[in-house]
Amino acid sequence: MTATLPSPTLLDVTIRDGGFLIDHMFSPKMVTEVVAGLKSAGIRWSEISHGLGVGAKIAGFPAEVDDEALLEAAKLADPDLKISVMVSTQDFSLPVLPGLVEFFDMGRILVNPDKVATAEKVVAKLKKYDKSVSLQLTRMPAYSLETVGEAARRAEELGADVLYAVDSFGSLAPEETVKYIEAIRQNAKLQIGFHGHNSLGMAISNTLAAWQAGATWLDGSLMGVGRGAGNASLEILVDLVQNQGFCEEIDLAKLCAATEQAVLPIFQRPPRSRLIDILCAVHRLDFAPPELLEVFATALHLPVQSLVEKIRGTMGESPELKEEHLRIVFQEAGQDYDQLVVALRGQKGPQ
Repeated sequence: MTATLPSPTLLDVTIRDGGFLIDHMFSPKMVTEVVAGLKSAGIRWSEISHGLGVGAKIAGFPAEVDDEALLEAAKLADPDLKISVMVSTQDFSLPVLPGLVEFFDMGRILVNPDKVATAEKVVAKLKKYDKSVSLQLTRMPAYSLETVGEAARRAEELGADVLYAVDSFGSLAPEETVKYIEAIRQNAKLQIGFHGHNSLGMAISNTLAAWQAGATWLDGSLMGVGRGAGNASLEILVDLVQNQGFCEEIDLAKLCAATEQAVLPIFQRPPRSRLIDILCAVHRLDFAPPELLEVFATALHLPVQSLVEKIRGTMGESPELKEEHLRIVFQEAGQDYDQLVVALRGQKGPQ
């Protein structure tokens, strides 16, 4: 065992992040089967909520059932499971929290590094219910080390327990990951987590680099399922962590069996990096679902590479892709963005 490495907590995000690949159409039965597999393998933490945050279905985002149904299914499958839920700083999450507190142990709040202050009300609400709080620094690679360091200080002042470095774009290299983790460590005494995406095939390498730099919360999902090109594979992560003498209580064979029996039937095949995922990583665009950009490119009669470059140019220094940026690109091409969106929604049916 490498004595200098901290003991990690592995958090499974199969349900929450994997939901992006199936339009968040997890049923209670699916959740039961996945959680039963995690239980048999000895996984203690899992994130069970809508991908955009609890309450997203009520706000009109696609979902098969609401968060309570998912959480009930998870607790029935494993009453001892430690559960985290994703919480948005937008208005739809706070109202539903009181009805869910019996199910979860940690709330993880999505926030850009320069917007930590917007999480104050959510942190206070979670603390009111004696829940652990994690702030997830989304789109982190678009920000400077100084901004992330300041975010760490502000998160600690708000009372967060954990601060997650989130590679939303899947664009980091391990040496960059280390620098971000060190920036957090130098500015706050919070526990540190890492959540990586696999657009450039670096999710595992970055997760290990974050761990070696001091992160103790490491995210992964069965078969690597997650938004876009997916997340770090939990199975591979377990094996590599066990090689260092940690998490020996987890049964890797049973974990892989859970993937075969519960996850593969839902997703059919592992996520992969397509051209659009690679382009979004290189240009640091956070957009879901990324394949919708391919639809936009076709509508505008542009190669997808050209569309991504135009969008990035329209965004300027903004770290966040917004509809206003897309409207500008469409307007320059003589097309109506809103008209296309309405047409696409009509093809998918009411939401």
